[in-house]
Amino acid sequence: MKRKKKGLLGILLAGLLCLTACGGSAGFKDEAVLKINDQEIMRSEYMVYLYTTTKSFVSAAGQDVWSMDFDGQTADELVEERTISTIQSVIAAKEYAAANGIALTEEQKAEAKTAVEQFMAGVSEGDLAKMGVDAEKLQPLMEDSYLYTLVHQEIAAECDVDAGDMEAYYQTNKEQLKKDYTSLKLQTILQDDGEKAAEAADRAKKGEDFASLFEEYDIDPAAENGGEMTVYQTYLENSFGLTDEMEAGDVAGPLQIGEGYFILKAVEKTVPTEEEVKELAESNYCTEVQTSYTEARFAELMKGQTVEKMADVWETLEKFH
Repeated sequence: MKRKKKGLLGILLAGLLCLTACGGSAGFKDEAVLKINDQEIMRSEYMVYLYTTTKSFVSAAGQDVWSMDFDGQTADELVEERTISTIQSVIAAKEYAAANGIALTEEQKAEAKTAVEQFMAGVSEGDLAKMGVDAEKLQPLMEDSYLYTLVHQEIAAECDVDAGDMEAYYQTNKEQLKKDYTSLKLQTILQDDGEKAAEAADRAKKGEDFASLFEEYDIDPAAENGGEMTVYQTYLENSFGLTDEMEAGDVAGPLQIGEGYFILKAVEKTVPTEEEVKELAESNYCTEVQTSYTEARFAELMKGQTVEKMADVWETLEKFH
């Protein structure tokens, strides 16, 4: 787990589509795998969406996701369903854009090109071969994702948010939001040996200098500034399972995450003001209402779509896990 982001790859398609570029494969046969409203979806396009959906699932639930049951569906079945649904939503957005005069500016196309270039370095050789997409093929897919975002914003703007309902949401949730968005500046140590992690945690709790312990015990070559990171309280709960609120000076751990062990020391705690909590509540409520509205609108736009799998080709598709 990296404790300081090196640069944001970006989240496209409202969190669903996070297109990653890849180099072409000499033996890759790009053929139609789907037809949506008689529009052919090529293997390369489908595999890019499958890759990003797979990564999204793993990011949310970890590698154990592949052994989970989702109301009678396997994770692979659900990933396939979400991948096809995402492609359908992009097609619907393109049709909506064409009908309503929405198009990318030259600046936005340039941004998409830059995004393609940035994403090129983020995929393994094996995954590149499975996707069979080079920068030239990826460019229109990235532009489609930008266009989807424009359409999503346009539709969301149609949605009226009731001020009274928003105030009720704030009153109901303000204490929880205040807790969730309390931020903590942390010093951290990552170890891959449980005994060494316990030893480091014990020494830290006894008051030894944390920076010195970091130099002695930390194994993460990517860590910067002594393993510093700033996170919300809700992140500690969701990612580390740490339900007790930390105060400045507190040391927690070792906390096992996957094969690693973290020791955390709270350096500074910042509680949001009442005004900040109100702004968060209003933002969260607007997002919830607009998301619900746009999902319903996209469901309408996609309602008449037909989906046909090219059976012979479909059976040959690879997975990304």
